[in-house]
Amino acid sequence: MRNTSFNRRQVLGGLSIGMLGAATGSTLLNPAAAFAQSGTPEVTDLELISVRDPQHSAQIAIATELGLFRAEGVDVSVNYTVNGPDVPSLAASGKIKLISTALDQVASLHEKGLDFRWLMKVSDISNTQGVVIGNNSGINAPADLAGKRIGMYSGAAVELAILNMCKAYDIDFSSLKFLNIEPPEQALALSRGDIDVMACWEPYVSNAASFGGRVYFTGNRSYIDDPDNPTPVNWLQLSTGLTTTPEFIQQAPNTLRAVMRAILKANDMIAANIDEVVAPISRNLGIPAEGLAAILRKNDYSPVIDERIMEGYPVYQDWAISRGYLHTGAAVKDMLDLSLLRDISPSAVKI
Repeated sequence: MRNTSFNRRQVLGGLSIGMLGAATGSTLLNPAAAFAQSGTPEVTDLELISVRDPQHSAQIAIATELGLFRAEGVDVSVNYTVNGPDVPSLAASGKIKLISTALDQVASLHEKGLDFRWLMKVSDISNTQGVVIGNNSGINAPADLAGKRIGMYSGAAVELAILNMCKAYDIDFSSLKFLNIEPPEQALALSRGDIDVMACWEPYVSNAASFGGRVYFTGNRSYIDDPDNPTPVNWLQLSTGLTTTPEFIQQAPNTLRAVMRAILKANDMIAANIDEVVAPISRNLGIPAEGLAAILRKNDYSPVIDERIMEGYPVYQDWAISRGYLHTGAAVKDMLDLSLLRDISPSAVKI
């Protein structure tokens, strides 16, 4: 997931520094969902590697800060990294059994001969990748994009959303004119009229739309035909998931179920009241609280694995291979083991 790995510092840096408050309220202390229980955890102390941002780690931060892991009988030590690509490198050492990472990083491990599997989806961040058209761009229909100046950081995954939009509207992708511009500079360039379109990720997309244009489409929503009523699309599939080895699934299934239950309870807290989980996420990740709720609302933290991933990820992988980010990739079915998720939350498995 190229842009959603190298942009972490940029995304977090785009948030204003705010005061970190203490979370209160019964919603946080008493999650409503009850998930199928299992036996005693085989391993009670383990390390989890994830990325220090709310897209990879919102539920992990909640579960750590509010003691949800401990309530399930496991002591999880979370080691946060700055960049997504660091996670497979750490996993390749053989010492780490549990990571939260995107499917393309799992594919990268498979290319190295290392068998890791997604146990569950943690987040779908497709909606955080979007395209904004300038107020004075003269773009009234997708065909008007031809020849327009599009500011985009080179290699950003939002390029795939643009490519699929072009296919949907029969537009020649080669007719688009891309300018390599750093994310913080794109909104300013759009407001000045130096570019007609910007293609980026949150919080830059929302910032640009607030003063220089309007969101045209994201990875999973299109505002093209009706700005007030978005249409679901599957132009870019970017998701992260809890990942481990087949050997650890055999060795410690109860431990993994316990970790997964804690994450599912954290999911329920996000769904119940995003504003209440801002403080524990901010505190645990060490990131500003101000602006965090808006980013959380852009993401989908549902654990449901359905056809969006089965159909969308292979398209993403083909694009990543064409760009040289992956070499051979891996079949989705070879990167999933949903047996434990079916045990504790059958309704989350829809494939």
